[in-house]
Amino acid sequence: MIEDLQRAEFFQGFDEKALADIAAFAERRTCEKGETIFERDAEARFVYLVVKGRVRQGFEVGPGRDVWFQTIEPGGLFGLPALIPPRAHNIRSVASERTELIAIDADRLLEYLEEHPRFGFLFMERIAKLYQRRLNNCRLQVVHLLPVGESGPLLD
Repeated sequence: MIEDLQRAEFFQGFDEKALADIAAFAERRTCEKGETIFERDAEARFVYLVVKGRVRQGFEVGPGRDVWFQTIEPGGLFGLPALIPPRAHNIRSVASERTELIAIDADRLLEYLEEHPRFGFLFMERIAKLYQRRLNNCRLQVVHLLPVGESGPLLD
């Protein structure tokens, strides 16, 4: 499991002891194609790393109509609301194909980050960068949906 963590961009450069400690409170899970990993508004108890496969994320915008905003590829981390109050998912996650995950217990991870503040700071800094990248991607998606005037996208 440590090797899987090391291969993920998010965990690159972290010390092997820290990764071994995190692996101690993580478990492997396999999800079949179409399987829901978690629903929107559900209690968030795990942070997930995609080892193989893909996970799409979105939510229902009308009866039977889902909109998918992003796909998490191998090496990608998701389920981050498990680390941020109110610790509830704000999006639905579904396996796009047979998918292998590492599920990291969020309670134990938060305790570890508190006990190791230097590591905790680096970890949360990477979370912030990940959210910033996802926010920028979301903005680009919205801009592409807007009609364009002479000076750019029209917001009215």
